[in-house]
Amino acid sequence: MKIYISNQIPNQIRENLPQNNVTYLNSSSITESDYSQIEVAWGLDATVKDILNQNDHRLKWIQSFSAGVDYFPKEQIASQNIMVTNTSGVHSVAIANTTLLYALFFNRDLNLALDMRNQKQWNDKRNYNQLGLLTKKRWLIFGTGHIGSEIAREVRLLGGTTVGVNHTGHSAENFDSTVSDTNYDSELKKADIVVNILPLTDETHHMFNADFFEKLDHLFLFINVGRGPSVNTADLIDALDSGRVEHAALDVFEEEPLPSSSPLWNYKQVLITPHNSSVSSEMLPGVKEVFLTNLKSFLKDGKPSEKIVDLSKGY
Repeated sequence: MKIYISNQIPNQIRENLPQNNVTYLNSSSITESDYSQIEVAWGLDATVKDILNQNDHRLKWIQSFSAGVDYFPKEQIASQNIMVTNTSGVHSVAIANTTLLYALFFNRDLNLALDMRNQKQWNDKRNYNQLGLLTKKRWLIFGTGHIGSEIAREVRLLGGTTVGVNHTGHSAENFDSTVSDTNYDSELKKADIVVNILPLTDETHHMFNADFFEKLDHLFLFINVGRGPSVNTADLIDALDSGRVEHAALDVFEEEPLPSSSPLWNYKQVLITPHNSSVSSEMLPGVKEVFLTNLKSFLKDGKPSEKIVDLSKGY
């Protein structure tokens, strides 16, 4: 059996893979004659897309490198009855840790510390009204899957209140309560911090737009660790200018890399990270473990066993 390892997959997790009756190919070693013999692809790149366009290919399963698969040609893959699995859950703790870091950064006004360092000037002014406690914050978290649940768990450890938003309003682990994605307005009014961790679908594209932000009286912090296009950037900037949103922490953007011309760089109350909230020392071993578990099942039963994507939903 031939497996193609895409350019997405770092070299350090390509080692010590099962060898029995398996041939691994990469972008340097694959030839066009191999296209019709590849049964498994690990990651998505131009070569995998080329294979999908071949009439005689044998591709049966694609293991995504990421949790999100919004960049996959889902309709084409579904029409060819190819299974897709993701790495959902592997990045949960890293993203949750980063999310709490964002909240602590603004809650404890760490901009002041950065200003002191840049100016080399001590400032011991005590702004008692500016410095808050996370124990007093109410979080509205859009997305109650692996990552949303881990964020909620860590928030509750610090004494915060967690409300989750999902498609039906069904209960979810680590949330004090949940509401549906059509019935969250009353919770939005009460929230101090809003987090987006939803996958990108047709329904969530520009979900956080002018209509959303206009429902706010005053939000302490808006966090996006989901997908950039879920937020209408111009509308978020308007909300920052109007004061409806006091702070924003953004790890993902409509355009990446974020261009130097973006107005977001000019806002001191906006914290920008370069789409790395999921990165940690545990990430690559976790990604490899998911692939090996699914490969073992595929070699035995002809199909992967976990983290299977519903292509009709996009996650």
